[in-house]
Amino acid sequence: MKTTTKSRYHRRSTWPLLVYLTCSGPVWAEDTAADSVPGAARPPGVGLSPEAPPTPPPIGGRAPSFGAPSDPDAFALRIGGRVSAWTRVGVGRSPSDRPNAPVAWHTPPLVVGKNPLYGGTAASLNFLYGNQLLMAYASYEAALTAPEWEGYHRAELGPRVRAAYVALTPPPLGRARLRFQVGAFSLSYGAPGPWGWGLFGPVLAIHGYGGVGGLDYELAPGTVASLEAGTSAVPEVPEGFARGTYTGWPENGLSSIVHHAHLGLSLKNKYFTKLHFAHADGRNMRRYLDDNEKTLEVERRPDGYMQVAALEFRWMEDPFGHFGVTPTFWNMKNARSLHDGIYWGLDWTAGGREMTDKFLGPRPFSQGTGQLAAISAEYNFSVKRLLAHPKPFDGNGHDLRAALAFLPFWTLDSDDAKYKGASGYFVGATFEHVLSSWFSTTWRVFGESRRAVVADPLGARQTSTWRAFSASAGIALHSDWQSQDRLELMYSRYFYSSFTDNNPTRPLDRDVLTLGASVVF
Repeated sequence: MKTTTKSRYHRRSTWPLLVYLTCSGPVWAEDTAADSVPGAARPPGVGLSPEAPPTPPPIGGRAPSFGAPSDPDAFALRIGGRVSAWTRVGVGRSPSDRPNAPVAWHTPPLVVGKNPLYGGTAASLNFLYGNQLLMAYASYEAALTAPEWEGYHRAELGPRVRAAYVALTPPPLGRARLRFQVGAFSLSYGAPGPWGWGLFGPVLAIHGYGGVGGLDYELAPGTVASLEAGTSAVPEVPEGFARGTYTGWPENGLSSIVHHAHLGLSLKNKYFTKLHFAHADGRNMRRYLDDNEKTLEVERRPDGYMQVAALEFRWMEDPFGHFGVTPTFWNMKNARSLHDGIYWGLDWTAGGREMTDKFLGPRPFSQGTGQLAAISAEYNFSVKRLLAHPKPFDGNGHDLRAALAFLPFWTLDSDDAKYKGASGYFVGATFEHVLSSWFSTTWRVFGESRRAVVADPLGARQTSTWRAFSASAGIALHSDWQSQDRLELMYSRYFYSSFTDNNPTRPLDRDVLTLGASVVF
């Protein structure tokens, strides 16, 4: 409930709910779900879509009686979280050298490519304390993975503080609103989907220790300009540290610092244009770890950098749904020395390492110097909303919800000549047929194709195609029409190119069964 004022940017009289954790952007103190729907007065900022469904209040949470006054400056504590338990089993195939061997069952399954659902058991607790001016936030999580993934040398899989920061939101200054945040957190930009990351995630995701500041300015009624800038860093872990990276962010002997800036313009909270830019510097301080397996001496790799520029367009219109497209350009030099300030770009990248291995060439042929371009596009819609128009549909009823995504990419330049001029794509589609308030059927299709290079027995390098597709069907149980709580059973069939599934003594699984549940509170 909002107070009645003449300014749409007047401070609110109620607290927002915790934003669902998978939306990795900052949680500003005044963000509310009601202000992020199309046509609302409050526009989103330049980060990841704030229209993500809010987390429900804690069990037993109470709202003030209707009409009762509330203190907008009172400090309050909110506790929320998520508990998930998923297990995946892959049905193996007999190796070619032992055709009569019994069929093995693998957990986790032996599969590659994008997984429709990621298995694993985890829990998180999110703490938020403050008022509309000052807010402190911390997230504590534990990933209870399978025994083969645990141990003394994988400390990052144990309980850890995922994010901790303090946010300051001063009162409005006329038509301007400021916001500041400092601590350890993640930020995401350029995702073409309306709810969270979409099917393939953002084109720019940053995490580390640092700060960010933002400004929203109302140019005219319904037209708001947004500016955001920040700096974050991921320090090195000493080369001799026996327990690995301990948080999952750093890497032994490498550090990175990221400077990023963003400019956005929204019209009537339906049409959005955003420009994103980031520059990440990587420092290689290794003295003993060698990345070149073909030489005996230790060779220190040079420092490197990655530059990212993206132009985001999004359109939301009832009843047609949501469409987003983000052209993106990456410029990299010695990106293998960059870790892990930019942790997501063209797929999960772990700094510059995965980006180089997948799209610029494997080591030692590429050190991560080159240029990439991609266009990430996604369309989301509700069939029931289309058919019911002009009558409104609030989502509480039978429906077919769909998301379609396509992400082509091109290697414009590379220090590995075999990858220069290469291209590929990601494709995905998800459908959920909501049959009742507690039951749905689901379908998912994902695919990835890109150039790969293999050496023949004589040492010559030959180009091939790395390709992996999956088709999945399942059923889901949920507590309400639009509940985030789910229990799902799903069967997936995988399809690979001959290059992808190229080990006859240990073939990849083709059939995978997934069972799991998640509860958000």
